[in-house]
Amino acid sequence: MLFTQLIQANLRTKILGWKIEYYNRLGSTNLEAWELLALGAEHGTVVLTDHQFQGKGRGGNSWFMGAGKGLAMSVILNKKYPLECSGLISLAIGIAAAQSIQKRGLDPKLKWPNDILIDGKKAGGILCETKIQEEWIKKIVVGIGINVNETSNEFPDSIKGHSTSMSICSNHPHQRELVAAEFLNSLEYLLEMIHQDPNKIVHEWLDRCGHLNKPVTFTEKGRAVEGIFSGLDSFGHASINTNGEKKLYHSIILD
Repeated sequence: MLFTQLIQANLRTKILGWKIEYYNRLGSTNLEAWELLALGAEHGTVVLTDHQFQGKGRGGNSWFMGAGKGLAMSVILNKKYPLECSGLISLAIGIAAAQSIQKRGLDPKLKWPNDILIDGKKAGGILCETKIQEEWIKKIVVGIGINVNETSNEFPDSIKGHSTSMSICSNHPHQRELVAAEFLNSLEYLLEMIHQDPNKIVHEWLDRCGHLNKPVTFTEKGRAVEGIFSGLDSFGHASINTNGEKKLYHSIILD
């Protein structure tokens, strides 16, 4: 069971996390967050569950989390952001996740645009969903899943070879409430930084990138593409060198 009081006791935020909707079992925290938004949920509300059994990943993929072992939560951002900030918001979420894991003594890396890796294996992911009107992002649901205390034999065979958890990598369990609190602390600070110093967001993310200046592959228009991940532009779009030419991408998924 997750203790919301322990999360809030470790918050240093002004808004994020001071209202938490907790569920013992829930299909998807993101889906529940959108339903709460439709009912007028406040900015900064967190949806948290001890057992997410229909977790969503980017591109329609599913996300596995062991019951009572992982961290699955969504943060409601019920305020306007310029549309051009969408890429930077995604970067900020990834940085916040990495910082929360790093504070527990591990060395996470980020894989563009939404994967969190430890020791080269996937330990978490983010899913940022938005409602857009004209040139503004009107509402955002920030979804994050982190494998915290899962053991290797709990992962399905289909993902066991490339998945891990914080506990596996550190050889001891972690308090999920502290991971959640540190994520919220970092996220609120980084969201403010988007307006104050957006270049800092880009540099912070690149400092944690696990594939900078390394070969990457992805699918574009149904065909496999190979290139070198050479960095990010000022809006958080990926810069990839393919056949000697640098191109910018904002929606591909690296293999």
